[in-house]
Amino acid sequence: MNETKVLRRDARDNVARIRAAALEIFLAKGLDAPLEAIARSAGVSAGTLYNRFGSREGLIDAVVPDVAGARLHELGQRVLAKTSPRARLEAFVDGMIDLQVHDPALNDAILRRFPDAVALLGVCDRASELGRQLVDEAHADGSLAPEFTADDVFALLWLAGTASRELAAPSRWRRVIDRALAAAWTAG
Repeated sequence: MNETKVLRRDARDNVARIRAAALEIFLAKGLDAPLEAIARSAGVSAGTLYNRFGSREGLIDAVVPDVAGARLHELGQRVLAKTSPRARLEAFVDGMIDLQVHDPALNDAILRRFPDAVALLGVCDRASELGRQLVDEAHADGSLAPEFTADDVFALLWLAGTASRELAAPSRWRRVIDRALAAAWTAG
């Protein structure tokens, strides 16, 4: 017999406070924010956090995929509204980089820093698939150089995500990425 355990009200309240604190702190600091800070913000012990969510990845999967999914879906809608394969791919790369720069949690997700957060990886996989489709479209219409692949797009996003997290990164890292993408287009 498979029974669902019903939590006491105080336990449900703890879970709700942990989820709210985790979302706030992850979005502000990134997915590697100290779990002790999340527990403290929620007014519970670290043991309670681990008891309810099992691990950092369990907590990440409980709170981040919906927000990340919504932001990536919104980006996808803006990208698909563009009128040419080139405009769509450029909007995708620019939009992903903007998300990485301004959203530490989404940057960590895009960089796949927590591979055991499988629900979050599923959200990122859908965004990656859109990137692959956009590269294929740009190849099909001849606007993107054949040697420039989806792997190159993801390398640019990895570089952007890494540079945006690093305080010592050169200030003009974005310009280098923009130039690399600009060089990927054919003359026609």
